[in-house]
Amino acid sequence: MRALVVDDDVVSRMALADLMRSFIELKVVEAVDGQDAWEKLEMGPAPMICCCDVQMPRLSGIDLLKRVRGSSRHKDIPFVLVTAASDLDTVRKAVTLGISHYIVKPFHAREARGSLQKILNAAWERIAEPPSATLNRLNIAPDQLMTYLYSLRGQCAVFARDLRRSKNLQDVQDVVGRLKGLHTGCLTLGLHYAAGLVMQIPDEKSDIERVEQALIEIELAISSQEERVRARHSLASGAAIKRSAAQA
Repeated sequence: MRALVVDDDVVSRMALADLMRSFIELKVVEAVDGQDAWEKLEMGPAPMICCCDVQMPRLSGIDLLKRVRGSSRHKDIPFVLVTAASDLDTVRKAVTLGISHYIVKPFHAREARGSLQKILNAAWERIAEPPSATLNRLNIAPDQLMTYLYSLRGQCAVFARDLRRSKNLQDVQDVVGRLKGLHTGCLTLGLHYAAGLVMQIPDEKSDIERVEQALIEIELAISSQEERVRARHSLASGAAIKRSAAQA
């Protein structure tokens, strides 16, 4: 899953990016100002969280927040404002616009990470079912769930490979069947966000790059769920999972 980090100051942006990378499930996308961030939001799948500086050229953090909250596509993205201690009046204004949290620069990584973890935990409830709930619902063991996730990710990777070899979505063999299979697989494994991305793919058939981005994001969502399972359970080795998936 993606984390969007927005700051026009290089050092501050690097520090924020490193903080977000400490969460293993996150892939960091950097933007140099609010306008750059908005363009990245419009071009790609929605990030899991956005951490944004306040004072920036072209488009400030507050103006970016207004756009995000006013967009039907992006309005639910958790938005963390990064501000100087002297700018708390801006924070008060941002609260009325719907920020999820704020971080004061220079920040303490451990404290900031603790706050961000709470936000990410809440975001995961919307994005994917807790692994324990999936295990109970399907009545399977953790290593079986890993096999299912691995198989679904492989299915997505093959679709992406065939898409790269084609000129457009219509040239890929049995598109409808593949999309249906991916959607069913995501729903079965409780991957709500990934299932939604699958449903968006037919609307992007004229833009092959966006379809590829969606498929990459689906694979990242599946991989992130695999990490959640690994973090909570003792599992079979990766080689065993691959063998089991190949036999399925």
